[in-house]
Amino acid sequence: MKSIVTLVAGGTAGHIEPALAVANWLRQEHPELKCEFIGTASGLESTLIPQAGFPLRIIEKAPAPRRISLSALIWPIRLIQALGQTYRALSSTSVVVGFGGYVAAPAYVAAKLLRIPTLIHEQNSKPGWANNLGSNLTSNLSVAFDGARSTGAKWSAAELVGMPLRKNIVEVASLSIAERLAMRNELCREIGFDSSKPIVLIFGGSQGAKRINETIRDARVELEQLGIQVIHGIGRAEPLPVRSDTYLPLDYIANMAIFYAAADLVIARSGAVTCAEIAAVQDYALFIPLPIGNGEQSANAMELVSAKRAELIENSHITSEWLMSNIDRLLESGRQLAAARTPKVPMNSAKILGEWVVKLHNLGSARSK
Repeated sequence: MKSIVTLVAGGTAGHIEPALAVANWLRQEHPELKCEFIGTASGLESTLIPQAGFPLRIIEKAPAPRRISLSALIWPIRLIQALGQTYRALSSTSVVVGFGGYVAAPAYVAAKLLRIPTLIHEQNSKPGWANNLGSNLTSNLSVAFDGARSTGAKWSAAELVGMPLRKNIVEVASLSIAERLAMRNELCREIGFDSSKPIVLIFGGSQGAKRINETIRDARVELEQLGIQVIHGIGRAEPLPVRSDTYLPLDYIANMAIFYAAADLVIARSGAVTCAEIAAVQDYALFIPLPIGNGEQSANAMELVSAKRAELIENSHITSEWLMSNIDRLLESGRQLAAARTPKVPMNSAKILGEWVVKLHNLGSARSK
């Protein structure tokens, strides 16, 4: 009997982290099911998934081209190669769980050809092309944001399950004000910050965000003069700047939860996972949406913006001058939100999706007998 659950998530942490949350729940609650991943050798999955202790089956990278070019001409060949590799990788799979990204499209097609039940989770308010393709091949659709259900007839019937979050994010969301303060004090001791002074957490994704990095570089001296401390996830695409007593640059932030707990303000892109995590931990945020794609990052942020728990500024408008003119106001908004913060346990989306996977597995097993 097939007992492998294949999770498909690649490219960015926004696809990978929710998939890992579901896989970790399945590993803990249903160890009889073996979780494997499909991804590429060049994506972030090649690091994060093995680190989490899950097997990763490598396929050809075949992202959909955004413009006519040489790569667009050879894309069909790469897609066919990826489809063949995925088809073979799914030979012992009982359920496919897709989280979007360029590795998902061939998996959805191969699963359909192999008659393997497929469950899709859409993290963004606007589904991407791979999940839109998959929505035509399965009725098992779920979304993190309610807005995604208004994007098409197929998605209108999707189940709202929220965002599968990392365990340590859920733990921070459940902390009291005193417990968060203790965590902040401990982090400050570790990194040499003054816990009595403001802390701004800034990041732009695993590869960083050039515009955000330039803004912080130009504002560093003025921020330091104001006594504002900065934890800056600069990304892996740029060399690390020199740190100081009030500035800590990091190429990648692995344990984001403790930094959320310590922050008075978060400045970041508005990827779906980032928005969901910030909503859970109840930090105040300045969002700077990625200026490409189908506008999903702006849509992701709107719920928090409407609730006055975040602000949004276009990528082309963020400058060091704008930031310094507004930093006091942003920090004050953060203080007000922190004063009203109450511990809460977010929706257990990983459990909901995990139980859905088990149900599909059991139904498939019953039919095969």
